[in-house]
Amino acid sequence: MLAKPSLDHFQPLTDRILMALPGRRSFWIAVWALVPWANAGLNLLLDTGGTSAVWEQRDLLVVLNYAALSVSVAVTLWGSARIARQLGSLGGTPKRVFDGGSTNTSFREVNSVTGPLVLSLVSAVAFGVAAYVRDGWEAAVLRGGTWLIVGVALWTFLWVYGSLQLGLDRLGRRHLRRDAAIVDPTLGLRPLGGVAFIGLWMLLVWFVPVVVTGLPDIVGMAVGGCVLAFTLGTFVFSLWGLHRQMIAVKDEELAAARQLYAEAYAPLRDHATLETLDRQHSLLSAAEALEKRADAIHEWPIDQRTWAWVIGLATSVVAITFGRVVVNTLGL
Repeated sequence: MLAKPSLDHFQPLTDRILMALPGRRSFWIAVWALVPWANAGLNLLLDTGGTSAVWEQRDLLVVLNYAALSVSVAVTLWGSARIARQLGSLGGTPKRVFDGGSTNTSFREVNSVTGPLVLSLVSAVAFGVAAYVRDGWEAAVLRGGTWLIVGVALWTFLWVYGSLQLGLDRLGRRHLRRDAAIVDPTLGLRPLGGVAFIGLWMLLVWFVPVVVTGLPDIVGMAVGGCVLAFTLGTFVFSLWGLHRQMIAVKDEELAAARQLYAEAYAPLRDHATLETLDRQHSLLSAAEALEKRADAIHEWPIDQRTWAWVIGLATSVVAITFGRVVVNTLGL
């Protein structure tokens, strides 16, 4: 029985399934990850003829595709739980920087069972029907069943990732407390940026290799490029609301600090003497310190090192995709 977690605790569908199974969690993740290989073995053993288009490629790419799919299942099972734990570990952090009530409801879809299950069923039926039309009912049952099991892992992660992006966008529409800048130049939002980055690299790690090894050259490159553009676009878009609010806080703090600096400097402008400078020195120093503190406020909930990682991941995806095209063109 899959118990429904509260909004104070995030538990995706696959996490609940693994919790309900007896024995070690790592064992069941390994079994789940071996499902694609079991599918390949049954196809060869039963000689259903229901092999997918992947089998029409060179042997090395077939092996790489099944390996990539197995790794994808393992990464998504681990990744869904990791994102949920990261969201749960935020605790009261968002409450301290946003006005209003609880922020846990912003990520409420993470706990959905219906969404990823329906998507898994739809994909399984689609693959099953395609296999039936091409190779008959045995291939349909085998491929549909395989993609139902694999699909639960993949679609749950995609559902959790989408819920994360949606939740970050909702928080970006909330009112950010201006006093958050007093103690933290990141306004307390770095944990949210960290969760967003974790979701991004996990998505690229499992999805892009599957696309690159599982589709023909030009198609794979085109799909990989579209996936990369869409993924980076949603990543930036989900953080855009937080970015706008952080800029607004920074501009307000800078304006206030510069106003104080101007007021502290006014007597010196009217009476440019050493006595006036000595009298206003402490006020000018305090105003300058306030301006430096305001200028240090970040404009994004992620730091420059994280942006470097994002650029590095994107570059790696492009290089891998392009490399496959070159290798196949040269016949290597």
